[in-house]
Amino acid sequence: MTGDERIFIEIDSENFELVNEVDNIPMADSFIKRNNKLLSTTGHGESKLYVGAKNRMDFDDFFGDFSSRAFFLKNDFINYLDDAKFEYEQQEQKYRQDISASWEEYRQQLKSFSDREFFNLERAVPQDKARYYITSDDAIFKYFRSVMLPIISYVSILKLKDTSANTLFLFRPLLSYSFNPYYHPTAVDNAEKAINKKKIPPTQKEQLVKARLGQGIYRQKLLEESSECIITRVNDERILIASHIKPWSISSDGERLDPNNGLVLTPTYDKLFDQGFISFENGGNVLISQYISPLNIKKLNLIPGKKYRLTSSKKRKEYLSYHREYIFKK
Repeated sequence: MTGDERIFIEIDSENFELVNEVDNIPMADSFIKRNNKLLSTTGHGESKLYVGAKNRMDFDDFFGDFSSRAFFLKNDFINYLDDAKFEYEQQEQKYRQDISASWEEYRQQLKSFSDREFFNLERAVPQDKARYYITSDDAIFKYFRSVMLPIISYVSILKLKDTSANTLFLFRPLLSYSFNPYYHPTAVDNAEKAINKKKIPPTQKEQLVKARLGQGIYRQKLLEESSECIITRVNDERILIASHIKPWSISSDGERLDPNNGLVLTPTYDKLFDQGFISFENGGNVLISQYISPLNIKKLNLIPGKKYRLTSSKKRKEYLSYHREYIFKK
């Protein structure tokens, strides 16, 4: 952030100024506790979290003297676990042990934490001049190391100031959207297998499978209705995505081919929509998730509530309602 630019965010009806942030720190398997570690690795996991190379940013300035409080939001862990439930049950990655029973255990453990769980933070291995690590001995940080799934999980750290000018660090866990219940490889594979077992013409099966990738008859019908991205107004069909509103993996065959269950978007905004970082009101007003970085919102030129031209048939309104209820990250 530069100059006099100031960005504010709201957390549980309380306003904070965003001072700086470190986005999407990957959860290395070395950081994860033994229970969720991958089969291909050894060791029990180390308590230090690698946040980045020193040449990426001045982490000494970012964290200061560690006198400021750090915290997690219980609701963020609830959302993370809801997103990760399918992977806990199906386990596309190869873990050292069956982790399916752990999901319910972690949900139960959350009951012992407060809505905002504060913890003490300190720098680990300060002698390392090139890489920056942090750690904590507090219970919520140990829970964080236990519940996160390696490789496919991330954490973002927001440096905030409250209305009394106190500095705080908010840690926000996230799961890669390609492993949530709607885009998980097993979910997609199961849906394709179910289509191939149907007693329907091969050409119909082909169109249903193509629709997952925004291709075939589904794409053709959607582009006939709207030939440009509803946000950017880009109209080059080579870079337009025929995106499903209700995810393909959980749609009926009719919904998979229904152009009302689609929006035309350019790749960046398609990914934001698929991941639930943006959604739309029936009238076309954009909704922006609190889980996308405020700095990235600005870079993406997203304006909360901005109205876009959106063809809202009765059926499309029903699909948008589904997206707002189940896909959009509130």
